Amino acid sequence: MYPKFNLSRDKKDCLSCFNWKDDYCFLQFHSSIELCMVDEGEIEMTIDGKRNLMKKGDIAVILSFSSHAYKTPSHSVTSNLFIPTRMCEEFMAATENKRLTSPYISNEKAYNTIKKYFSLLQEENINSIMQAGYVYVILGTILENTVLEDSTLPKDPELITKILFYIGENYKNDISPIKIAKHFGYTQSHISRYFKACCGITPGRYITITRLRQAIMMMYEGHNITYCIMESGFSSNAAFYRSFKKEFGCSPKEYILKTNTL
Repeated sequence: MYPKFNLSRDKKDCLSCFNWKDDYCFLQFHSSIELCMVDEGEIEMTIDGKRNLMKKGDIAVILSFSSHAYKTPSHSVTSNLFIPTRMCEEFMAATENKRLTSPYISNEKAYNTIKKYFSLLQEENINSIMQAGYVYVILGTILENTVLEDSTLPKDPELITKILFYIGENYKNDISPIKIAKHFGYTQSHISRYFKACCGITPGRYITITRLRQAIMMMYEGHNITYCIMESGFSSNAAFYRSFKKEFGCSPKEYILKTNTL
């Protein structure tokens, strides 16, 4: 399954740090830098297709728009930090057109340093200057313990974010790659190549999957299938069923029955 743009995460656009027990998330991506530190137990992490069973003291580094998913096999306690790109312009410049050879860090000293400043960020009433300082110590520690290599992906956080927001707010309407390109002042071929390079999927396919996810959520809520189809932006019942079968390999009824038993 293709990753989902976490629209709610990007709309918040603020620094977030919290602890989770037995955490999981489905395949997604967002513009914020995300760090996941394992404090107890184990967690299965996949970042840009690279899987790792993380154990206590391990750190996962999720760069802007990196697809990722994770789940807890039995038990885990993690510390999670989300840093909006506006707070780390120098880090974004240092990692521009780069990617990590490995998004995982297993280093006790690095873990202890990052946990120290993570805890300081959780304190109440810290001023913005101290907050920014703690963030840069954490990001500096990340750069000291990772290796960057050149990437050919033309990631432009500002443009791709705008496109993803546009799709997220308009998928119920009659939108298409042609209309997206026209809205942003580019040719369709340019937008399609750019979108696929950044997100690993064509904009047309992403629109369809966004609509399918919305329909599935509404079906779980108990709405009838016709209402779900209409409210998720499909032009017809036939288009919905054809897209659903192609993506999931079964009918909506079979999918709901199967997932409800998991």
